Amino acid sequence: MSKYTHDNNYIYYEDTNIPRNKLNIRNLQKLEEEEQKLLLKGYEHFHKNLAENTIFDENYFKELHEKTFNKLYDFAGEYRSVNISKGYSTFCQVRFLEKTSNNIFKKLENDNYLKDYAEKSKEEFAEKIAFYMCELIALHPFLELNGRITRLFFDMIATYNGYEYIDYQGTLKQNDEDNLFIQASIDCMSGNENQMFQIIINGLKKAK
Repeated sequence: MSKYTHDNNYIYYEDTNIPRNKLNIRNLQKLEEEEQKLLLKGYEHFHKNLAENTIFDENYFKELHEKTFNKLYDFAGEYRSVNISKGYSTFCQVRFLEKTSNNIFKKLENDNYLKDYAEKSKEEFAEKIAFYMCELIALHPFLELNGRITRLFFDMIATYNGYEYIDYQGTLKQNDEDNLFIQASIDCMSGNENQMFQIIINGLKKAK
């Protein structure tokens, strides 16, 4: 569970880092277990419904969050209305959130939502994913579960292009200091995509 600094005390239960939720779960471990169950169901649903005409746009990105976590959170699928930060990283300010998101997804549209990478090199595909991964990490549009939904988003794009889900094994540790994905995400905030690219390219494998 992320520990964000925010400017609205209503997001979490008082004196905790546990988000207010529909099931009123106050135990962090139980909440994370519930989130994981819903995430797995989200993967099943969106994989099953992946089609030639699927458009990986902003609406789809929001839908991933909404349909995956709406049983748990009122804010599922909704962009945040407060500023948030984590450690020394300050994510996109609310006043710029909508415009910045529109710009990111406009670029993605110009890249045909990365639908043309089935026959291109893995390196080219990994470069594009790393770029947009970093853009969405810096955006951090939701109150919670940004990393998981962003990975789900690109797993669907990878699957569309004939790849397996991106393998992050060994990069997602409980301890932030050993979590290579978090370290790569911090680099993203300063415009450095190199570490994220290495994680992506190491985790990309063609589906059998």
